[in-house]
Amino acid sequence: WEKKMKKYIFALALVLSIGAHAFEVSGNHFEGKFKIDSMTVGENEVTVNASSAAADVGQYGKVYVSYTFTQNPYIPNSGTWKGHGRGMSPDGQLQAGILMGVWTRDGSVFNMKSVDSVTDGINYVQGTMDVLTGNIDLDIYPVK
Repeated sequence: WEKKMKKYIFALALVLSIGAHAFEVSGNHFEGKFKIDSMTVGENEVTVNASSAAADVGQYGKVYVSYTFTQNPYIPNSGTWKGHGRGMSPDGQLQAGILMGVWTRDGSVFNMKSVDSVTDGINYVQGTMDVLTGNIDLDIYPVK
């Protein structure tokens, strides 16, 4: 438990330092390609529901995610988001994740970064969501 918590704290510190230092992430990762299925607009938040086209999101297979975006009132075109994900692998294993991150927006494209607590550990995730095309393209890095 302590080892897992140290990994989570390290990954969270990495994400929080994004604004202070530019960096490039590399290493073993897999891609997640999603399509926006629906959006629910509230007064101060937007919830996006999306799913992968096929059972091809790494070990998670077919994945469904829900992201709730909230704007930072002090920094234009940026904010935080939280969400949940569920995946069903081709061999019938159910996976689950609690998702939490930050975003910035450039036109119709949201740049997303997160540290996610998932069934099999912790993932660092970065990518984009284009609300005009409905595409969400993510790179998923397992934190070892």
